[in-house]
Amino acid sequence: MCKKIVPWLVFAAAALMLLFYYSGAPRVDYALTVNGEEVHGLPGVAFATGGLLVAALAGAGALALIALLLAGTSMVLLGVMAAFFLTLLFAFSPVLAPVVGVALVIALLVRKRKGNPRQDTGQPEPE
Repeated sequence: MCKKIVPWLVFAAAALMLLFYYSGAPRVDYALTVNGEEVHGLPGVAFATGGLLVAALAGAGALALIALLLAGTSMVLLGVMAAFFLTLLFAFSPVLAPVVGVALVIALLVRKRKGNPRQDTGQPEPE
């Protein structure tokens, strides 16, 4: 996507510079102070402010890098927390074994009752 956008941005910037140049904008004395030196004329000012575009691109790249760094760090911390939880689970498994055993027995009893439902035919059941 970036390979398609950057050439169009450069083309638009060049087209705007040419449009301003041929429309008579250079007759106005534009001036910009860069590092204590004055830059005069529209082309000079345009190229001097091109540094702002480079700075914006560098800032966007830095933000993307920081976002990737934070995403990676969060994945590592998620793995650490999962390992910590599993360690605690295995440490307390002797305590949890009776509770889990009772829960399994109850689940099996409830499941056996649901396994063979009687159909209501409207007739009395044989004894």
